[in-house]
Amino acid sequence: MTADKTFVTRSHRLLAPRIAYLIGTLTAEGRPNLIPVSNVTSVSTDPQHVAVAVFKKWETFRSMMTSAGFTLSVPVSSQLDAVWKLGAKYSNFPAGSTEEKLRASGLELDLEKSGYGPVVPSGIGWMSCRIIARIDLAGDHATFVGEVQTAWFNPEYLHPDGTPAAPVHPVMQQTGNRFTTAGDEMRTMDYFRE
Repeated sequence: MTADKTFVTRSHRLLAPRIAYLIGTLTAEGRPNLIPVSNVTSVSTDPQHVAVAVFKKWETFRSMMTSAGFTLSVPVSSQLDAVWKLGAKYSNFPAGSTEEKLRASGLELDLEKSGYGPVVPSGIGWMSCRIIARIDLAGDHATFVGEVQTAWFNPEYLHPDGTPAAPVHPVMQQTGNRFTTAGDEMRTMDYFRE
């Protein structure tokens, strides 16, 4: 059985839905930027490392090639409109500049919590990561591995140990402009009782 080339070129969609994280950076001139990225995963828990793949044509890629780190905020589903506006280059939201895009998003940004970029305190939580590896495999994205330096869990959604304190509904991208969120929590003990 051979795979249809159409399926191969769209195979990344099998990995959906994926949480749409907000990656914060500072330009070489020190200007803040924040964009949605769904290509994120944990690659180590001791120490805490995350990998982020960023499209090479974006300003965020250029910033991450020279900066010491980045931030990662987790928005809630009620912030989808802001996420869409922050993805202006992808969503075609008419923002004339990065500053206009950040203002138009309507999100409260904290520029003081991390020296690597803005964070969104009204989301599920955030982390600040020092870049420890830049990986270019000659594709259209480059991968950046960050070691978590600081993290914060919003007590409205998470307990201090990271477990849910209330229903947690992150923005999740299915593909393109199709989004969803997490459903009801399921517990394995409900399925495997003796």
